[in-house]
Amino acid sequence: MPFFGYSKIAASLLAYALLLTTGLTVNRMASKYALLQKQSLLPLFVFMLLASAFLSVQKLNPVLIFAFFFAFSIERLLGSVNETKPVVRCFDASLLVGIGSLFFAKGVFLYPILFLVMGILRVANYRTLIASLMGFIFPFTISFAWFFLMNEPGYFLSIINENLFSNPGQYNHTVYSEVYLGLFVGINIVAIVVLVRNMAVQKVITRKYYRVFIWIVFLTGIGVLLPFFSMEIFPVVIMASSIIFSFWIDKTTNKWMQEGYLWLIVVLTAFGQLLLN
Repeated sequence: MPFFGYSKIAASLLAYALLLTTGLTVNRMASKYALLQKQSLLPLFVFMLLASAFLSVQKLNPVLIFAFFFAFSIERLLGSVNETKPVVRCFDASLLVGIGSLFFAKGVFLYPILFLVMGILRVANYRTLIASLMGFIFPFTISFAWFFLMNEPGYFLSIINENLFSNPGQYNHTVYSEVYLGLFVGINIVAIVVLVRNMAVQKVITRKYYRVFIWIVFLTGIGVLLPFFSMEIFPVVIMASSIIFSFWIDKTTNKWMQEGYLWLIVVLTAFGQLLLN
């Protein structure tokens, strides 16, 4: 019996709360690491808009819990650059992804992204890699120990196996969803091009941060196209996309063009709300 029963309202509110907390984490990253020219709620606004388009991924889904822990994990890793001993942050980041993967088992396959992030930030060494692996394995070890004490270790392993290799089913694309994804990909490409063209005037550390988000968009975007993941990991994709979109909008000096880009995202979201499943 679910804790919240079978209330659609409770499920919707919880899904909204998860998306909001993830959006706030994304916005905090942008502010904390000076990814925009000024303090702004723009990343949160863009994230919530993009998260509102596909109704099918707004349902209470374990991936929403994973997306929050994944965003929090990336935030912890970004701060490792300024640490003399980044081992603790690498452990914390992997621990968070491990906890998220207990809710969304396929998060295990997204965990290697942390190794890439550590490499981009130049904090990857044998100590941080070992600490990362220990942090990731720890939640699974505790969970297995609990089920072992309850004399149900086989049940734990069967649940992990079932969720790890299950096929979520293909999203039934229509001409509307194909148009939406085409526009989404197109906007991503334009925003990334704008970001890359402005890399030279950014601080070295800021360039590293933006490379992290570009790679996350690229790798998770590929995951959306695979039947193994499908559209279920879309919230993880837009976590990074909202940062890049916000940079594109924030870097535009013409106020009318800024308004135009925001309205483009609003219209894209409205298009999704009305025509997508």
